[in-house]
Amino acid sequence: MSEHAINLDSVTVRKTRTVLLESASLHVTRGELVGVIGPNGAGKTTLLNVIAGFEKFEGVLSIFGRPETHRRSRESRLRVGYVPQSFPVDPTFPILAVEAVMTGAIGRTGLFRSPGRRQREEAMALMETMRLAHLAARPLGQLSGGERQKVSLARAIIQRPDILLMDEPTANLDIAVQKEVLDLIDEIHRKDGLTALFVTHDFTMLPTAMRRAVLLDRGSVLFDGDIETALSGETLTRLFRYPLETFRRNGRRFISYD
Repeated sequence: MSEHAINLDSVTVRKTRTVLLESASLHVTRGELVGVIGPNGAGKTTLLNVIAGFEKFEGVLSIFGRPETHRRSRESRLRVGYVPQSFPVDPTFPILAVEAVMTGAIGRTGLFRSPGRRQREEAMALMETMRLAHLAARPLGQLSGGERQKVSLARAIIQRPDILLMDEPTANLDIAVQKEVLDLIDEIHRKDGLTALFVTHDFTMLPTAMRRAVLLDRGSVLFDGDIETALSGETLTRLFRYPLETFRRNGRRFISYD
């Protein structure tokens, strides 16, 4: 029987009088790449924050069989990598792309120890593997949004996590750059066998390795199953409360509506 990397049972998140996540249950097997899809405000980021240890919650969460709360040990936090929706940076801040990647290793090296030559070599090797080496010596603030997002992904990977959480990593990127980022995610998943959650509200471009999707609506799980059923017109109509149909052309999924 496959080991569950992530188990959530009846997890609820409340902020004052607002319920952000309500009795959500999710079970993710080691090595699975699962999509978390839903409209804005559905609770997608809140779900990731619970798993990452950034959010207080009611209910039960376990990571690789170990019960967790929002208070985590250093060892537990290192097992979960996080790629935010954007990687904002002051254009004048003096940090190179390779140095930004190296900051992902701080959890392993220690907060008060400066990364050394070994960490730089590791970062360069990773950037080479991810076809980012040409960006290494460029100031982070001078990179495009897509380039910064790739650096953000490398920064999470160098942490050597067992679980990778990605919060809309292709949002606000051009279609060609979205494809490049998705190809990188597929390659990393295939090579490292990471357990991964990929959050998005745009279901027209998804990692090809994604075989399962969880649909969230107003903080609750509306659907959990295979990707084709999840993105059928019938299921999406229930999610968005509007008649929708989907079709494919040249390998890409499109949506139609009246």
